[in-house]
Amino acid sequence: MKRLADFKSNERIPRPVIKALPVQFSDDAATRRIALHHAKRVISQHKEEIQRLAYK
Repeated sequence: MKRLADFKSNERIPRPVIKALPVQFSDDAATRRIALHHAKRVISQHKEEIQRLAYK
């Protein structure tokens, strides 16, 4: 599995441009669920690297 340190700017894969739908975020339960879900996902994906940086 690649880690954040493994990515270099010259190794980018060209991806097709897609149109995204505009989403209005507000201070409600749905927005908090979306934000927490994605934050937890990123943290769990890079947990070892985050812990190494935290206890450096």
